[in-house]
Amino acid sequence: MNKLEIKSEIEIQILSCMLHEPENIPFIYQRIKPEDFSKINRELFEALTEIDCSKVKDSITLVLKLSDKNLENWKLQNIDILQRKGISLESLIYNQILERFADIEFSLKTESFLSTKLKEAKGNINGLDLLSDLADECNNEIAKVQNFKEDKPFSVQKVIEDIENEMSNKKITSYSTKDIPSFNNSTGGIKPSNLIGIAGSYKSGKTTFGLNLIIDFVKQNIPCGFFSLELSESELNRKILAMLSDIEYEKLREPKKLSDNEKQDLIRLYHSSIEQKKDFPLYISDKRMTEYEIRNKAKYWKDRHGIKIIAVDYIGYIQSKKKFDTRERELSHYSEFMKGLAKELELTVILLAQLNRSGKQNPGTENLAESIALARDCDFLFTIFNPTEIGMKSNNGFNFKENNFVVKLDTSRHTKNKRNFVLSLSDSGSFTEIATEYNNDFMKKDSSSLIPQELRKYVSEEDVD
Repeated sequence: MNKLEIKSEIEIQILSCMLHEPENIPFIYQRIKPEDFSKINRELFEALTEIDCSKVKDSITLVLKLSDKNLENWKLQNIDILQRKGISLESLIYNQILERFADIEFSLKTESFLSTKLKEAKGNINGLDLLSDLADECNNEIAKVQNFKEDKPFSVQKVIEDIENEMSNKKITSYSTKDIPSFNNSTGGIKPSNLIGIAGSYKSGKTTFGLNLIIDFVKQNIPCGFFSLELSESELNRKILAMLSDIEYEKLREPKKLSDNEKQDLIRLYHSSIEQKKDFPLYISDKRMTEYEIRNKAKYWKDRHGIKIIAVDYIGYIQSKKKFDTRERELSHYSEFMKGLAKELELTVILLAQLNRSGKQNPGTENLAESIALARDCDFLFTIFNPTEIGMKSNNGFNFKENNFVVKLDTSRHTKNKRNFVLSLSDSGSFTEIATEYNNDFMKKDSSSLIPQELRKYVSEEDVD
């Protein structure tokens, strides 16, 4: 028997089980979908899954209900014969029929994928794109294996054991920054499967903020990945070197401007890195990618280097091969995909997004540039803006400077601390926290507030004394 004949025989056994034991139809339907069946058998499978099994007393009642559907390819006599075979679910499980069905289905689809790609390859010089497409199609099919995993019941014991492991530091389940304490207070520590959004208008500091977070984690020896869809790897490398050396980025971009002291600082940093014999666990990709290429690269980094956190700069530069009716639907797809990626690979994903033109003066999530779905998908969504650029000179005795940036947690699924904090940006591109609502009166509303009326919405109601 060839693969198609074996698959057809297995389909008959599965249909027989469904007819013989109607109560097990939901169990089978969770693991097999109509499109997995051949055309004729699919008709009967779909008819069986459309019947409300809770109202079916026995297999005879089920067969009678099928007779009312007037199936094109199935006569009542043939259905009755199939039912009388009496194949049980126990028999399917014992003989691993469902697993064999899945294996044959995957084999046939892989054969189809390879055959299609072979034809395309003959007249195509873009081999890497073909391999990437093939990998995407295969990964989508492999993901379906999850349907065969048994659901586990809720266990109080297991949950409490996990909590005990966290309390005893046997299991690291969250990551905290060293240099920006208010970020930790806002999030309670970021966890695997979290999607962290950072939104800002053009040149609002969102890339620098995201990079500062990544460098903070990398300094703690937490492996990270950075997808720079906007800046080149060379530019990003020099930005990172500026942060580590405390030398102005513009001078590293044009090294002839370096002073003698700054050259000596670089030499000392160079020799220090040689003596320590250890590179930072940071992996960078500066290629424009589709969402699936980002997934594949992130999976490679995790398998090869054990990365825990990735940052994508930014959502607007992802280039999908899918077609979308509107830009909003496209960006909504990317947002949902990144949340799914975080859960699938158990990574923390930091996703940067741009605000629209209105966001320059009104920096809030309502002005996300066609990517409002971020507010739905993110576990934490921050906005960042320069207060002096929008006419915010001072507040309650706190005077803003041109290098100050306000960060606000706009959306949180897990914490109540939706507060603002202020960062100071150095010439080297490093952020330092200088004020927070947690321990002073910064950004609180009162009768003497200097916040313009149009900016008051950026102060939460819970801050009112």
